[in-house]
Amino acid sequence: MKDRRLWVVFILLGAWVGIVAGQQPGDRSALRSLPRITDLPSSYHPIGKLADRGEFFATGTPLHRIDDGDAHHGLPATAAWATKPKDKKAQTQGAIYGVENGRITSAGYVIRQADLVAGKSFHGLTLRELEFPSAHYLTIDLIKGATEGSNQYLWLWHFLPQPDRVRPMLRAGELQSVTSLPRTFAVLRNDAYANDFYPRMGRHHRDFSTPANRLPGATGDDSLWYGEAAGKLIFIEYIFSQQEFAAGASWSYVPLNSVPIPPIDNVHILHYNPARSEAPGTFTTHMYFIPEETYLAWEKEPPGL
Repeated sequence: MKDRRLWVVFILLGAWVGIVAGQQPGDRSALRSLPRITDLPSSYHPIGKLADRGEFFATGTPLHRIDDGDAHHGLPATAAWATKPKDKKAQTQGAIYGVENGRITSAGYVIRQADLVAGKSFHGLTLRELEFPSAHYLTIDLIKGATEGSNQYLWLWHFLPQPDRVRPMLRAGELQSVTSLPRTFAVLRNDAYANDFYPRMGRHHRDFSTPANRLPGATGDDSLWYGEAAGKLIFIEYIFSQQEFAAGASWSYVPLNSVPIPPIDNVHILHYNPARSEAPGTFTTHMYFIPEETYLAWEKEPPGL
C-alpha cells in the first residue's frame, strides 16, 4: 500500500513538472510556431549578442533607429506625422531580431541614449515585418558604448512569455472590448477633447492607484495604460521618464499580457515636454494593434472598428 502511494506521488509530481516545463520560454512547440530567421529578407545578417539578450540579426546602416526630430512634442507631433506617412522601408529601418534555434523570439530597435535625452520622438516602428504573434513583454536595456555619447538603448518585444506569466493572446485583427479591462481602470478625463477622445490617438484608460510613469524597479502591472476607440482596445501603453533615460536606467520586465492582446502593429515613442519647467519630460510609448495610417486620420472618434 505504501509503495502504491509513492507511485501516485511520483505520477502527480511528474505531471506537475510536465505542466511547468510546458510553460518555459524555450518550449519547443511554442518556439516552432515562431517565424524562422530565413523568412526575413536576405539582407539580414548576424550582428552578435546585445545586452545579454541573446543573438541578433539586423540589416543596413546605421544600426540605430533614426529619430523623427524634436520640432514637435506631444499631441501636435501626431499631426505632423499624419502629413508624412512612412513606407515599409522607413517603417523597418533599424529593426533587429533576436534568434533562438533559428526562430525569431523577439523584435526591437536600438535607440541612441543621446536622442532620448535630447527629447526626440520616433514613430512608425513596425513589429509586423513578418507575421509575428503577440508580444508578451517589453525590455529596455542600456548598452554602454566606448564613450558616454555612444550609449544606446535596446527596446525589445518578446514573443515567448516568461514561465510564470503564460497567458492566452489574440490573433491579428482581434480587438478586445474595453469592458475586458479590470474594474480598477478608469478613463483619463480631458475636457479639451470631446468625450475624452484624443485626436489621432484614442481614449486613455489606466489604474489611477499606480504611478503614471513606469519606474525601472516596478513589478507587476504598475503604470499600465490602454487606449480605446469605439469601445475597442486599440493600444497598450507605458510612460517613461526622460530623466531615467538620462541616468542610464534599464527596465528588465514590462508586462504586456495582463489582458489578452493581438499582435502589435506599430509603436511610437513620443516625447512630451514637462508641464512645469522644473519637472522632467516624459516619453509615451504607444503600442498600437491597428495601422498607423488608421489612427493618425482620426480628428474625432470613429463610429466603429
